[in-house]
Amino acid sequence: MPGHQADRLGLAYAAGAYLCWGMMSIYFRQTSFMSAPEVLDHRILWSLVLTALGTFILVPRADIAALFGDRRKLAGLLLSSVFLATNWLIFIWAVAEGQALEAGLGYFICPLLSVALGVWLFKERMSRVQFAGLVIVTIGVGLTTFAFGRLPWIALSLAGTFAIYGLCRKVLKVPAMLGLFAETLLLFPFALAHAVWLEQSGQGHFLTADWQGQLLMAGLGLITTVPLLFFAGAANRLSLTLMGLMQYLNPTVQVSLAVLAYGEPFTGIHAITFGAIWLGLGVFSLAPFLRRRQNAPVPAEPVISLDN
Repeated sequence: MPGHQADRLGLAYAAGAYLCWGMMSIYFRQTSFMSAPEVLDHRILWSLVLTALGTFILVPRADIAALFGDRRKLAGLLLSSVFLATNWLIFIWAVAEGQALEAGLGYFICPLLSVALGVWLFKERMSRVQFAGLVIVTIGVGLTTFAFGRLPWIALSLAGTFAIYGLCRKVLKVPAMLGLFAETLLLFPFALAHAVWLEQSGQGHFLTADWQGQLLMAGLGLITTVPLLFFAGAANRLSLTLMGLMQYLNPTVQVSLAVLAYGEPFTGIHAITFGAIWLGLGVFSLAPFLRRRQNAPVPAEPVISLDN
């Protein structure tokens, strides 16, 4: 595939993935007739169905066998699945409780928390410009205590659980689709047991719902798997720098929906808080481009010939 065409396709895939993630709160508002744990149950159960199908179609059998024969990686995926499920549960609950704005803040913080973990645990280097951006964002996060009138525990919990989840997946080095299949498979017994208990105790909704409601529950697997496939397609075609810049599309859409569609309050202190965070992210994201310009070879001065 020609380079420009691959780049355009990669941008389309990345935009699709991050827009899907950003608009996911719309779907969770439609499932708010269920409790957050029940929504989580169905997200795990139906995601397993689709990721199993995708894995057996797209992933070589040898890779599947190698993963399920590696106890160390399975133990690591069990740990990562706990952080993933916790992140999903907090986000589902936050949207249902009218806290989508704070949830969006969490996904602004998450990438920089991941960077901080990389510097701390893997001794990755951070430039002065990136450090300055990180400091500005930290100030912005500190201001959220005044913006929300309390410690923004939803945002910090979402950022922390997803950053640690990303750390686990970085260490394990398992492909996205295969990894999510294994994680949902490991979570499956707990989700199924809880869903069955809810139905038997009369608190469940799947067996009593009409076909539209059941379709809505089954769609939880679709909204989980499709963005993942888009993301994988983008990651294979775009640079990490460009992917890093585009990931902020997700929380930007989340915050915009929270304020414009759901009517959550956005005060002057909110504007200062998010302004500081966006400024910090802008400074941080510019660092790779500044480094590239500094390392670019200086063009030689033209040689003027006196010969005719």
